Amino acid sequence: MYLVVVGILALVLTLSRPIYPLIRGTEATLAAAAGVTLLPALVGGIVARRVLRQLDRHPHQPSRGQAAFGRGLTIVQMLLAAGHGGLLLTSDWLPLTAALPVIGRWVLVPGLVALVPFILSILLVWIAVYPADRAVRQIALEVYLFRGKPLRPVWPLLPYLIYNLRHQVLFILIPMLLILTAHDIIVLYQVPIARWTRLEAAPDVLIGLAAIAVAIFTPEILRHVWATQRLPDGPLRDRLLRLGRRLRLRCRDILVWRTGGLVVNAAVMGVVAPLRYVLITDGMLEQMEDTKIEAVFGHEAGHVKRHHIFYFLLFAFISGCAVTIFTIRTHTLAHRDPDLYQALALLLGTLLAMKWGLLFGWISRRFERQADIFGVRTLAVAGLPCSAPCAVHQPADDPPAPASDAVCTTAAHIFGDALHEVALLNGIRPEARSWRHSSIASRSRFLQELALYPWRLRRFERGVGLVKGLILAVTVVAGTWAAYDLRLWQALIVWLPR
Repeated sequence: MYLVVVGILALVLTLSRPIYPLIRGTEATLAAAAGVTLLPALVGGIVARRVLRQLDRHPHQPSRGQAAFGRGLTIVQMLLAAGHGGLLLTSDWLPLTAALPVIGRWVLVPGLVALVPFILSILLVWIAVYPADRAVRQIALEVYLFRGKPLRPVWPLLPYLIYNLRHQVLFILIPMLLILTAHDIIVLYQVPIARWTRLEAAPDVLIGLAAIAVAIFTPEILRHVWATQRLPDGPLRDRLLRLGRRLRLRCRDILVWRTGGLVVNAAVMGVVAPLRYVLITDGMLEQMEDTKIEAVFGHEAGHVKRHHIFYFLLFAFISGCAVTIFTIRTHTLAHRDPDLYQALALLLGTLLAMKWGLLFGWISRRFERQADIFGVRTLAVAGLPCSAPCAVHQPADDPPAPASDAVCTTAAHIFGDALHEVALLNGIRPEARSWRHSSIASRSRFLQELALYPWRLRRFERGVGLVKGLILAVTVVAGTWAAYDLRLWQALIVWLPR
């Protein structure tokens, strides 16, 4: 859902008119908006009925229902993306919302109005799939009962909608709206800005700087969008803070992410240390033992220490440079040769969709595995005793392997158990894959193989290092190209002291 929301918001942010004007006129556009709003919800209802039938027919194999639910949600998300992306790209919806009386003259408001069908469609989808989601969560609650852990009832419909809205839409919508506000204000005053700065591209540069500022300060906003509170003082907080100091992890605080005890997860957010937070859900605190929470904490620390957030931002920066270069170089082409402009826009859109839909997921899965490795090593730092011979803890008469070239077998098994426990408590099949994550089962097997064969760890780390190097290289090339097309060298000539 994150990718769908980001994609639609990006279209609203960058477009003011359809690139492929296929649906023209108010009536046809309104009919198209209604169709793409209702269709995903109808399909979501069909998916929910299929999932419930699978769970009823195969009560001893709940994984069949879970698998059907995962596949169905993927189809619904594809419909959301294709339908609403098509509405923005091929119909008069954006010009229609901008031309409404009064609304078109207000900053941000046209963009918000343009998003109404999309947000409404998401809410309708959640209502349609809620029965299946509830049934899948009930399976996880049976595990809670078997373990003798605290049990909370599954969300009623309204809290379910509020939770999803806060964590799947507002999580992305609020930062994007801040960028959209900055964009609208800068565009409104772009002529005086360009005149004052004596740089024609100054508005584009300011929009880019506004996006960077939003990325830096967003965690402080999102900690309030998500229901969070400071992790209370106690033994666990002391252990995590002590572990963070040993890992040299700098963050502002460790927060409890309140989910009504129904989500077992953790996250880290923040580009800079003064605005960086580590979040652990109440469900994880209630259901998992401290050693496994330390393992998950180490995984999140791995994202920071291995600079994954920074490289994700560079990945997004490359897309921004590509759009900037395309916009500048096709500025007059849209009027001279609309057919060629549309073909080039389709090519760029296809490349960006492949970049985010395929390449980003591929990179993200490797970053997740690198964070898993860091989490395994964190257990050793936390003092987990090794209970089996391994490449790190050899018998006394053998020299141990360098810590950078191996992982502890015991720590790998404990971390794998923690991953399986997270999947089980969230009602997720261990074999289920996602766009950004490999399956829990494959990640666990991977760690155990690394413990047995250290040379695979060295090869994997070299591969991830190569990926990071390529991202840096493409960032430099794309940034230099965009700066050249924006003629930023003129700004240096004007503003540098003589």
